[in-house]
Amino acid sequence: MTGTRALGSAVAALAGAALWLVAAPPVAESPIRFAYRPIDFRLESCETPERHAPETMAGGVAIFDYNNDGKLDIFFTNGADIGTLKKSSPKYSNRLFENDGTGHFKDVTAKAGLAGTGYDTGVAIGDYDNDGYEDIFVGGVHRNTLYHNNGDGTFTDVTERSGIGKTEGGYGLTAVAADFDNDGWPDIYLACDSTPSLLFRNNHDGTFSEQGMESGVALSEDGMLQAGMGVGVGDLLLDGSLDIVKTHFSDDTPALYLNNGKGDFRDGTLRAGLGVETRFVDWGVVVGDLDNDGCPDIFFATGGIYPELRDAYLTPRVIFRNLGNGQFEEFTGEAGPGIEALHSSRGCACGDFDNDGDLDIVVLNHNAPPSLLRNDVTGGNHWIKVKLTGVQSNRGAIGARVTVRYGGRIQAQELLGQSSYLSVNDSRLHFGLGTATTADIEVRWPLGRVEKFSVVAADQLVFIQEGAGITRTESFRAGARKT
Repeated sequence: MTGTRALGSAVAALAGAALWLVAAPPVAESPIRFAYRPIDFRLESCETPERHAPETMAGGVAIFDYNNDGKLDIFFTNGADIGTLKKSSPKYSNRLFENDGTGHFKDVTAKAGLAGTGYDTGVAIGDYDNDGYEDIFVGGVHRNTLYHNNGDGTFTDVTERSGIGKTEGGYGLTAVAADFDNDGWPDIYLACDSTPSLLFRNNHDGTFSEQGMESGVALSEDGMLQAGMGVGVGDLLLDGSLDIVKTHFSDDTPALYLNNGKGDFRDGTLRAGLGVETRFVDWGVVVGDLDNDGCPDIFFATGGIYPELRDAYLTPRVIFRNLGNGQFEEFTGEAGPGIEALHSSRGCACGDFDNDGDLDIVVLNHNAPPSLLRNDVTGGNHWIKVKLTGVQSNRGAIGARVTVRYGGRIQAQELLGQSSYLSVNDSRLHFGLGTATTADIEVRWPLGRVEKFSVVAADQLVFIQEGAGITRTESFRAGARKT
């Protein structure tokens, strides 16, 4: 019961009880509590009675530091006129919000040059030219766009120059690049709607082989097609390999694919306890330790497609707590108003916006302001964050793997360029440590270099540069920066 109460308050914290600045009364039984703060943005999907696919599935969000000032900023994709697939009105503009460090965000879209032109859906972040600034890839209906970060607060559309524009875009959902077979090379997993999902294995020669069916990640456990939409990646069994969580339509379970370490998966959905929740349409998914107990939990953003079906259109968020033994339990009514609030949500991403040592979550809501859920987790659990900077590898270290050992456990995470549903998480990898006060850290950089660091103190952000080791640390709780 103690663990359950802890996550309950955590969840309630996550759930967000009120505005970011106006917290609701705490729930004693839950160490996870989220507060809620609105952001001046509305996802405009141009809904019509015909319910074209883009209208119902739009909405991506990225959390990243666009100006390298140490504070997390937010980028939202937006829709367009469904007839022309053009942003015919300012209301369809994509939006970039700059974090001022006080819990407030300023719209800097116009200066940055990121309004966009077409019907945009997904977003991925990465430093494609290794100049030290994160660039933006935006996926859209029939057109993808690559924006180069100029390092001065502005971006340049380099879609044609980069060759991205040579390939006509289709209508894709969430793709994640990660090393699923532990061979040091990134593979690609693509969640597909109503067709088999795909796993492209890296052949180490610039080519890929599609092996989704053979690897056990294409269909449900009983061999049925599913409405694959969002993808979460994490080490849910704490065995050093990356597992996959995939979201689906209502009246179907989410999918939990458990990795054997060689890139072959078994469907563990029902055995893990995730099959109890089939009421909602699930979209974005976060795999992260919401109560810092050392075991990654699962968060789902949900929302219906048809507004006229109000009871099925506006739905709550869902949290499954990892019990640490391969089993999960759903939190209902214990996670606070932020989780129970009814929305038709799509993308979501996690990051520590207020730098207090836990994971907050931003959720993009359909035709409504987004939800910023502040985690006010309680209890004495510890944590550690790792911020990577590549030198020989790409500057953003996208594709790097960090393996942390703590209190007899092992957990692997990779720095991903996209996950959840058309979204990007904080690039600072967060590990809950439970009662452990130190951790051993291993970094495998994208180009293969491995570096190890022993007995690193908990409750701090650790900056690691490729080849130079730990360059500095930052203690959030003490508010002091160490050199």
